[in-house]
Amino acid sequence: MIKSLKSLALQLNDCQYVGQDVAITGAHINSKEISQGQLFVALQGERDGHDFIEHSIQNGAVAALVTQQQADLNVPQIIVKDTRKALFDLALLYRKTLNLPVLSITGSCGKTTTKEILVSMLKAFGKVHYSHGNFNNDLGVPMTVLSTPQDVDFVVIEAGTNAPGEIPHLTQLIKPDYAGITNVSASHLEKLKSLDGVMIEKGALLQGIQPQGKAIINLDDPRINAFAKALAVDQVTFSMNNTAADIYLYAQQESITALSFTVSVAKKRYEARLNVIGQHNIQNTLTALSFIYALQLDIQSSLNALANYQPYKGRFSLVTLNDYVTLIDDTYNASVQSVKAAINDLATFKGDKYLVLSNMGELGEHAEHYHQEVGRLIKQSSIDYVYLYGNKAWMTLLAQEAGGYARYFEHKNALIEALRNDLNNNQNILSRILVKGSRANQMEDVVGALKKYYKEAAL
Repeated sequence: MIKSLKSLALQLNDCQYVGQDVAITGAHINSKEISQGQLFVALQGERDGHDFIEHSIQNGAVAALVTQQQADLNVPQIIVKDTRKALFDLALLYRKTLNLPVLSITGSCGKTTTKEILVSMLKAFGKVHYSHGNFNNDLGVPMTVLSTPQDVDFVVIEAGTNAPGEIPHLTQLIKPDYAGITNVSASHLEKLKSLDGVMIEKGALLQGIQPQGKAIINLDDPRINAFAKALAVDQVTFSMNNTAADIYLYAQQESITALSFTVSVAKKRYEARLNVIGQHNIQNTLTALSFIYALQLDIQSSLNALANYQPYKGRFSLVTLNDYVTLIDDTYNASVQSVKAAINDLATFKGDKYLVLSNMGELGEHAEHYHQEVGRLIKQSSIDYVYLYGNKAWMTLLAQEAGGYARYFEHKNALIEALRNDLNNNQNILSRILVKGSRANQMEDVVGALKKYYKEAAL
């Protein structure tokens, strides 16, 4: 809680404070989602946040950050030229008052899942405040910082980017004591241009680690590994196969509904179990465990806490449709690396395999190359049925490379009907469906249709 909003606000440049001093529990930009005791930030865009101030007050706002004084408001107002910048600057001021470990994660894919796994682990050792959802940009990170209670034991902040300069900007606010990059792969290339550009952008988080802090380094990623050599802070390393790492995967046990594996931490072995599937989630767990090791916390206690981890909807979550058919809902996003990881995981399933895939976004001039690359991976995999949707040019190229039973659909309903027909023609056969796509293509519609279909079939 920020006990005096007025004293914090008056440290801003060109700021006017109108009304009584109040305490706030945080800040929010959405009048529907604001919580009791928070500061409402009126952003100006397609919709003017000033039009929703009254609504925010009805939902619990106790003050408003505005660009011009509002008449007849019964809450204090902070009047500034730019509310977005002022939100960030308020968070900068409050961050200086926090004296507790701040952990931060970025990466091309897996950062939100890694964050959630880490939070599950840290809860075994105390109170944790963390970024909710993917609040990882210049709005979400300040909101996370401003809502940090003074009595928590750990803060975990996710940092995201889709353009040069965003991570350096966020790092000024986060000031991480411990920071790691999950991986560097083809994402946001439309603006970051190249994998080296991605590394430079993501690497800014590691460069901003505070003195006496530690960097979490993925030894399996050559760019991160090379970048780490120039860092001046201590490092904790992890790997899926490199036994020189501080933390590495020692062995894995087969399971179709969970992950069971043995991990080596500082030459000592521990058993781990995660109630999700997907080989990439082992790497996410190793990343999270590296933070635990860096903090010198008890490894076994953190692994025991994994029993409490539940994946976000749409992030490689396993759904049982009937006795024979399971569905992997991975509809939250579709970077190149995550698509490849999902395909490789589906290929290991011992039964009929169905892939529903939409195009990958924000690849710029590299779009054709990476869609063809994914098509070739599909061809090499043992996937039985492939259904494609989204950008026609890119997905047609992908289909040509994939060959076999790969089909492109311009309309989602036609795809769903074809998928249902194929499943009907192969009843009583052990089957798994992977639905993977970018947010823009709303592939969760396919998941919803399949759930409805099997629910009705069971009646």
